[in-house]
Amino acid sequence: MLTLIKQILFSAPILLALAALGWGGNTIAARLAVGELSPMLLVSTRWLMVAVLLMSIYPRSILEVLKTYKHRWLFFLAMGAGLSGFNIMFYLAAHSTTAINLGLMQSSIPAIIMLMGLIVFQTQATMLQIIGLVIAMTGAVIVIAKGSLETILTLTFNHGDLIMMVGCICYAGYTLGLSRRPAIDSITMMGVLSIFAFMTSLPFTIVESVAGAVILPSLTGWLILFYIAIVPSFLSQVWFMLGVDKIGSSKAGMFTNLVPVFSALLGIQLLGEQMGLYHLASLAMVFTGLYIAQRP
Repeated sequence: MLTLIKQILFSAPILLALAALGWGGNTIAARLAVGELSPMLLVSTRWLMVAVLLMSIYPRSILEVLKTYKHRWLFFLAMGAGLSGFNIMFYLAAHSTTAINLGLMQSSIPAIIMLMGLIVFQTQATMLQIIGLVIAMTGAVIVIAKGSLETILTLTFNHGDLIMMVGCICYAGYTLGLSRRPAIDSITMMGVLSIFAFMTSLPFTIVESVAGAVILPSLTGWLILFYIAIVPSFLSQVWFMLGVDKIGSSKAGMFTNLVPVFSALLGIQLLGEQMGLYHLASLAMVFTGLYIAQRP
């Protein structure tokens, strides 16, 4: 019985759904962080906290990896840039585009992963994967648009959307890179990547400081930071990494369609937002799409 429970808890769908749930919570945390600390400071500090935490617990293994794989530092740097780049582009785009557009851009990540995999690694997508992807993305779009076709038809796009698309490409590249990483356990790999994510995000925080736009965290800001560092930045990334190991980057990437759905459901519970039938329809479509895509 315990073996069965363990198999279920550590199955790819559960791990990837938990990762999406953590990232959905990150959306709520980002809303609460407004005015409590500045965005670039948030990005660099979250990765610094993860790096310090894991370096404190696993210093030998992380240093050994950095020494053994020093010929792959460019790979680690690119992976760290993928992690921090998505966060940075998200915050930059948020200043010049709508929340709906941000959500729509994020729902394109699975398609970008599939397309980049096809171009770069010649990975083939099955017809079931494509059908599942379309259904899951449609479900994500429904919740983003709050069930209104008019919302979708009246959308306008600007340079903020292009910035967000760059962020989505960053995370798609990171996801594909996970399937090509060295034979390193997930916790140690996360420790290494958090160091490089901090390094690549630091210049943006310096620019923010020079511009006089830094907001030091309040008590609420520190609590938000601790949550973001532990759950979406650490646990969700490790769960996602394990999911990619189990089913590959293309299938794992489809689970990011759950993020806007979980964000909406958490907003209902934590921020008092209203529940609509479109939430249930969206959730049903996303899970149906994911189920179809996982079929052999």
